[in-house]
Amino acid sequence: MFNSDRLLYVLSAKKEINSSAFKEAFDYLDTNATDLDRQGIKKRRSEVIRSLDALGHCDFDFSNGYRVYVAPPALVRLPCAGFPQAVLTGARSPNTIQKIEEACKSVGNHIKHDVEPDDALSLIPRRITIQAEDIEELRQISDLLKIHFLETPSAWTILHFVGSLDDYLDTLKWCTTRELNWQRQTFNPSSLQFEATQDVEADTRLSQYSHPKQNTMSFYLWRNGQMAEIERDWGRYAVLKAMRSSVLFYDKRKFMMAVPISAKLPRLLERALTLCSGFVPEYRNKSDSLSKILPKVKGFNLFTAIPPQIAEMTAAKLNQTLKTLDI
Repeated sequence: MFNSDRLLYVLSAKKEINSSAFKEAFDYLDTNATDLDRQGIKKRRSEVIRSLDALGHCDFDFSNGYRVYVAPPALVRLPCAGFPQAVLTGARSPNTIQKIEEACKSVGNHIKHDVEPDDALSLIPRRITIQAEDIEELRQISDLLKIHFLETPSAWTILHFVGSLDDYLDTLKWCTTRELNWQRQTFNPSSLQFEATQDVEADTRLSQYSHPKQNTMSFYLWRNGQMAEIERDWGRYAVLKAMRSSVLFYDKRKFMMAVPISAKLPRLLERALTLCSGFVPEYRNKSDSLSKILPKVKGFNLFTAIPPQIAEMTAAKLNQTLKTLDI
């Protein structure tokens, strides 16, 4: 059994679990846990949760603590040129790869399937892809496996489904109230970090509040003296919109999109970009070109195999002007 697949195997067997059960399974399987402090383990767990969500393996409902729902297995077509390719998403078991090998051989010896090398420390499942000569062959393979085949790339489907930043802001419930007396940090659109500050004069700001008794964080967007509770990832881009600040970059030659690590995309937009390749984004501390433009930003997530239209549509959803450069 490959270590990096084990967490998904456990989740697939359960199909649905609560946050306590997920933490227990994660901590048991995480071989790095002994080398990390409590905050380090929490950060790693959050990174894996975000990756499982972005790869389409699981959905996380954060409305009350959180619950984990494992998606049904599916072959999801990638929006790439050339021969059609699909990546496996959702539930899997230890015999999944053997079943895929048998199904591919049954359709034809020319069918290629690829399994990424195992990274035992990551707990992020291996990328499994299938390449055929035409769409009908991918459909035949999915029929043999008795799983769904999504012919239209999910990247396109998600982008057409998800609302824009303006749509999201229209759903907020605003109220007039005084500043909360909880411990507060405010999002700095220059450094893209939450920082302790007494400055509350900005017309639009995003503040993070720590509950005085519970170990929870709440995020509120303030605008012209009114506030509304907001999801953190959307909130950052609401502030960037107000400041007319653009932080998304695209390399047309490498089909690569760069997103600041401290201004992560809202979850569905991140899933759309991730399902262009089936790879979680690569973290890059700095690059010369990006450092010159955003010198205070600590690093970037690099999404690969992103078609230009998808990059442009993602930026437009967030009221961002996509900047092009060599990354």
